[in-house]
Amino acid sequence: MNGITEIWEAVNSKAGEFFEWAQANPKISHLLGVILIAFWLTGVLLRRKWACQWTYWGKLWFFDDCKPKTKRRIYIVLLSTILILCLIDLFFLWSEG
Repeated sequence: MNGITEIWEAVNSKAGEFFEWAQANPKISHLLGVILIAFWLTGVLLRRKWACQWTYWGKLWFFDDCKPKTKRRIYIVLLSTILILCLIDLFFLWSEG
């Protein structure tokens, strides 16, 4: 049990360091977020299984009856909207400093 506690503390320490770094460098952390969302959107557009697989554990039951094509379109709309909002935020963040 002691080994699990040490691993947990090490992971918490690294996560804390990352979030401190992200707060100190908001421009770079926003840019990383934009890159990850763009990568995910690219995977959905190219119909990659890792990007299109819906695993929502029953929380979005109203999508159960949707066809895979419809779910993919919903993904595209959501990811595109998030990407545009992040790019707008990033633009204003870069223009301030």
